[in-house]
Amino acid sequence: MKICLIRPSIVVPAANQTTMMTPPLGLAYVAGSLRSVGHDVQLIDAVGEDIECKHPYKEDCFIFGLTPQQTVEKIISEVDVVGVAFGFSFEWPYCRDLTKLIRKRFPDILLLGGGEHASAEPEQTLKDSEIDIIVMGEGEETVVELMGAYAFKPFIREEVPGIAYLSSKNQLMLTDKRGRIRDINKIPRPAWDLMPIESYLDRGLGFGVNRGRSMPVFGSRGCPYQCTFCSNPTMWTTRWIPRDPDDLLDELEYYQKEYGAENFDFYDLTAIVKKSWIIDFCTKIEERGMKFFWQLPSGTRSEAIDDEVSGWLYRTGCRNLSYSPESGSPSVLARIKKKIKVDSVVKSIGSAYKQGLNVKCNIIFGFPEETLKEVLQSYLFIARMAIAGAYDISIWGFSPYPGSELFETIKNDKNLVLDDAYYDSLRSYADTENTISYSENFSDKRLKLLRRIGVMIFYVTSWLVRPYRPIKIIINVIRNKQESRAEMGILNVLRRNRLKITPVN
Repeated sequence: MKICLIRPSIVVPAANQTTMMTPPLGLAYVAGSLRSVGHDVQLIDAVGEDIECKHPYKEDCFIFGLTPQQTVEKIISEVDVVGVAFGFSFEWPYCRDLTKLIRKRFPDILLLGGGEHASAEPEQTLKDSEIDIIVMGEGEETVVELMGAYAFKPFIREEVPGIAYLSSKNQLMLTDKRGRIRDINKIPRPAWDLMPIESYLDRGLGFGVNRGRSMPVFGSRGCPYQCTFCSNPTMWTTRWIPRDPDDLLDELEYYQKEYGAENFDFYDLTAIVKKSWIIDFCTKIEERGMKFFWQLPSGTRSEAIDDEVSGWLYRTGCRNLSYSPESGSPSVLARIKKKIKVDSVVKSIGSAYKQGLNVKCNIIFGFPEETLKEVLQSYLFIARMAIAGAYDISIWGFSPYPGSELFETIKNDKNLVLDDAYYDSLRSYADTENTISYSENFSDKRLKLLRRIGVMIFYVTSWLVRPYRPIKIIINVIRNKQESRAEMGILNVLRRNRLKITPVN
C-alpha cells in the first residue's frame, strides 16, 4: 500500500529558550519497518522541509516548518493510509486541526495516530480529531501488523493487538495490549533517506550541543523507573531494553560513511542503567578504533556514573550529558518516586567533571504539595551541584502531562478540563515568561520568581568557583561555537530571532 507518515511542524512559545530542531527518530523507525515489508512509504517531516521558516501561531507562539496547508498539499494524491505523529501534549490542538485538513482532502483514507499524546489520551484523540485508529505505545510491530490486516479485506480491527478505536456507539475500544519488542536489534533501521536529513546535518541541528553533523540514535528503549510526573510507563512500560553494542556500533559506522556523521545524540529515556553495558559499549568503540563525539542530552541516571565510567565516556568521545535529579528535597523525591540520593548525584557530577565531561542538570519546581522549605533544600542542592562542576542548569515548572500518575491525580482531584486552554498551559514548563503553579503553596508569580532565583543561585555559585566560565561562554558565542547547553541555548535563540516571520495564508 501507499502510506504517508507525517511529523507535524513544531509549536514554540516566543519566550522559549530550549527549542531544538531535531530529526524525527521515532517516525523514521516506523517508516523503516513499513518499508521492510514492502509498503510504499512517504515521510513528510514538516520541520525539515522548511527549517528556516517560522509562522505566527496564537498570541505568543510560532510554528516552525511548513504550515498545515503546505503539509497537506505534500501528501501524494494516490495515498491509501496517512499516519500522524502526536508528540508533546501542548501540540495537541495544532495536530488535531491538521488531521481535519487531511480528512477534508482525503475523505476516504484510513487515518492513523501515534506517539506520546495519542497513547496517553486515546479517547479524546479519537473523538476530537479525524483519527480512525491509534497505534498505542511502541509502534513498529503494531503498525506493520495493522497494515497487513488492512490490506486484506475484510479488515478486522479487533484482532490487531495494541490499537485503539471507537465503536459504532462512539465508545473507546482497546484491543489486547501488545508486549514490548524484545529483540530491538532486529528492528529495521530508520529510513533517513525518506526525509530531508541534510537540513539538520548541514546546520548541526539536533537534540544535543552542536559538535558537527549530528545523527540521532537509540542505545536502549524504555526506563525501569516510575517517576510520577513522567508518561514513560504509559508509552513504554518500565522495561529497559539495551541494544547489542556491536549492532549499535554497526549503525554508527554506517552513518559515518553514508552521512559524514561526526556526533551522535542518544535519545534514550535513560541511557545508562547498567554499568556493565556502558563499559562494554565504550570498550568496543576503542577496539574498533572509532572516532566520533556522542552525547546524552535527554537526561540519565547518575548511579552507574563513577570515576571509572566517566573516564570511559570521555575517552570514547562523550562530551556532554544531562542529569535529571528533579529535586534536592528528600520528601519531594519520595513523593514523586524519584529513587535517587542527592549525595550520590553530587558525587557523580564531581566524577564527570574531573574527567572533562560537560554536565547539565534538570530541576523541577512546583510539584503538588511542595513547600518553601523543600524549595530551599533544592537551592542548597543546586549550589552543591554547581560547586561539584556542573556547567548548566534548567529549572522547569511542573506541568501535569497526560499519561503520568500525577496527571491522573490532579485531573480527578481538581476536575481538570482537557480543553485548548489546558494544553496551551503545558507550554509553561519551558516558557521563561509564563509559569503555572500546581502547588497549593505558590502562586504562578511566586513560582516564576523561585525558578529564576534557582537559576541565579546556580550560575552565581558556578561562576564564583570557576570565574573563567562566563568569559568562555561569551567567546564561544561570538565564535558561533558550542561546548555547553548555555551556548546552545543562546545561539538557538539568536538563530530563531533572525528567521523571517511568514504569515499563514
